[in-house]
Amino acid sequence: MKRSGMLSLIVAGALTGCGDNSGRKAGGGPAGPMAVQVHVLTPGPLEDGFVASGTLVANESVELQSEVSGRITSIGFVEGGRVTAGQVLLRIHDEDLQAQLRKAEAELELAKLSEERQAGLLEAKGISQEAYDATRTQRSARQADVDLLRAQIAKYTVHAPFTGTIGLRRVSPGGFVSPGTVIATVVQTEPIKLDFAVPERHARHLHPGSTVGFTAEGDTSRYSAEVYAKEADMDPGTRSIKVRARCADPRGRLLPGGFARVDVRLGTIADALTVPAGALVPDINGEKVMMIRSGKARSVRVRTGIRTETMVQLLGDVQPGDTVITSALLAVRDGMEVRPAAGKGTVTKPINGTKEP
Repeated sequence: MKRSGMLSLIVAGALTGCGDNSGRKAGGGPAGPMAVQVHVLTPGPLEDGFVASGTLVANESVELQSEVSGRITSIGFVEGGRVTAGQVLLRIHDEDLQAQLRKAEAELELAKLSEERQAGLLEAKGISQEAYDATRTQRSARQADVDLLRAQIAKYTVHAPFTGTIGLRRVSPGGFVSPGTVIATVVQTEPIKLDFAVPERHARHLHPGSTVGFTAEGDTSRYSAEVYAKEADMDPGTRSIKVRARCADPRGRLLPGGFARVDVRLGTIADALTVPAGALVPDINGEKVMMIRSGKARSVRVRTGIRTETMVQLLGDVQPGDTVITSALLAVRDGMEVRPAAGKGTVTKPINGTKEP
């Protein structure tokens, strides 16, 4: 009797233990659908645009060089100073040409007097027309000699081609220069130009008159530039087109050759659908998201549009109100039962965004 009672207690205990596991799945996992964080797709405004790297370019820039060889007699500018269009910047020794010019001018004066006398004689029938024509031709030849010497002498003086700032000089008074010798560089930075590349898919949206914003390296100010020209063809290597804009810089804060971060705004999408960037699942065929449909996880192939720092615009087979899974993406499988985690709200959608080129 005692043994029978002991066996009854053991069997009852075993049955009780089995009853405690009735609410669990095999393997000890929790019963019911998996709880996941979600984001509900809600249409909202989103700015379309992109960010590009740009380079600041001088409105005008030239390396001053001499057209002739000779010794420098004077320098008429201060390094790093302002120069005006036509200002004499450098003179080269030209005394030999000046002497030739004085001789040619004297010969020209004599030829003019001779022509005047011949004209009087021709009127009085004192000489033939042929003799007068020869004298007039000689006067014209003397005039050409004077003009030639004046043109040659002009090359011995270097003038500022436009108003701007001149850089460091590379020559000294008394030094010898020859064609090709760089004297200094003159730049004009008001206004300053901005060069940047536009991806092929955005090229048709930018045209003369479009406005872009940019910031310069080491400068907290934001500047605005107006597009006025672009290349006639596209770079086949980068599939982009070079665009040039113009920006006013009366205080001279922007330096040619500097880096600029260009922010191009192309318009606003009124009903964009966005998700957190982490909700995208890349695979060999592109990108997809996991959605909750009829209580189960379903993978949906999508295309992406505008990207912000944290959000991505979804295109393709998505609709407002769709619920996108944003957590446990490595654990969720297509067809698995899932449910939104209790107390988890939808992710707030940003208003502004840019697309990287």
